[in-house]
Amino acid sequence: MLIGLLLAGCGSSGLKNIAPDQRLAYKRQQEAAENLEIPPDLTAATFDDALDIPAAGGGATTYSEFEGQRSRRQQMAATTSGAVLPDVKGVELRREGDNRWLEVEAMPQQVWPKIVAFWREQGILLVEQDPATGTMRTDWLDNRAEIRQDFVTNMLRKVVDGLYATSTRDQYRVRIEPGLDRGTTDIYLTHRGMEEKLVRNTAGEGTNTVWEPAGSDPGKEAEMLRRLMIYLGVSEQGAKRMIAQGTKEPSISRLVTGADGPALMISEEFRRAWRVTGLALDRVGFAVEDQDYTNGVFFVRYADTDKVSEKKGLVSKLAFWQSGDKKGVAKYQVKLVGSGDQTRVTVLDAAGQREKSDTAQRILRLLQEEIR
Repeated sequence: MLIGLLLAGCGSSGLKNIAPDQRLAYKRQQEAAENLEIPPDLTAATFDDALDIPAAGGGATTYSEFEGQRSRRQQMAATTSGAVLPDVKGVELRREGDNRWLEVEAMPQQVWPKIVAFWREQGILLVEQDPATGTMRTDWLDNRAEIRQDFVTNMLRKVVDGLYATSTRDQYRVRIEPGLDRGTTDIYLTHRGMEEKLVRNTAGEGTNTVWEPAGSDPGKEAEMLRRLMIYLGVSEQGAKRMIAQGTKEPSISRLVTGADGPALMISEEFRRAWRVTGLALDRVGFAVEDQDYTNGVFFVRYADTDKVSEKKGLVSKLAFWQSGDKKGVAKYQVKLVGSGDQTRVTVLDAAGQREKSDTAQRILRLLQEEIR
């Protein structure tokens, strides 16, 4: 019976498109084409507001005020209208230390639908799309390239591909912001990993598994950026060359503790420090609910809930990560203050008061590990 199935699989399987880099081979998600809806009215001024950085001289100083502004921007961006995907030109890869991002000669409202369409082409489902903050987040992905390659495994996968799964999961987050030059947009793409580990009981027997953070993978970030560059119009050779080149200029950061609480000192001027801090927040997995560039504040949600128990059963396996659960999640402000070529990062509570707890220390340490 098994031999018959294997032979049938050999005869019925057609040749699949093979990506140039086989490090990433995510299974296409059937719901992607239906769920990746492009936010409407992308050419309207209201959508410009939803993706705009607050103007100088204004902006809220408390979370409740800023949250109210964000809610109004989201409602304005929800107007109904069709849109044709515009072309994106002038794609450049920028690099600073270990951080890479794309700079394109287009406005954010032109870039947003192209990135949404990119994920659709990849067959990857987006579980979060927020034009008001310019962020989108993919589902947790099973990288089929990490499954061992041998004759029996390959034959079985042709018949029942879902029989095999990896012990790791990948998730990508994209954040777009207006660039430093007028008419440009910066695209930040970050990776976050989870790894399944066996938990042993008091008798030393493995009876259950948990999912733990596996950190970010710069190689996977670079490969997904390469694919995005090609989708935006860069030649395959050009994208490969840009990914490979670039001079590393490592950012330097250090933790300090004073009478007023812990702080993270970054040896960069404010604009660069803002960029690397945003990337660090994305990689660590903070939920950035909003940001106020003028006042140097990221509004985030944070909780020590990265360890997720793995329960028995197929249904629980398919829904192994519930990102929508906000129980026990606290709101904080990550505040940046620049002074010349130095920027000071501190943690405030939801009301904008300095946070001096161990949680503030943990948040800053997590950021430092990513900023390096």
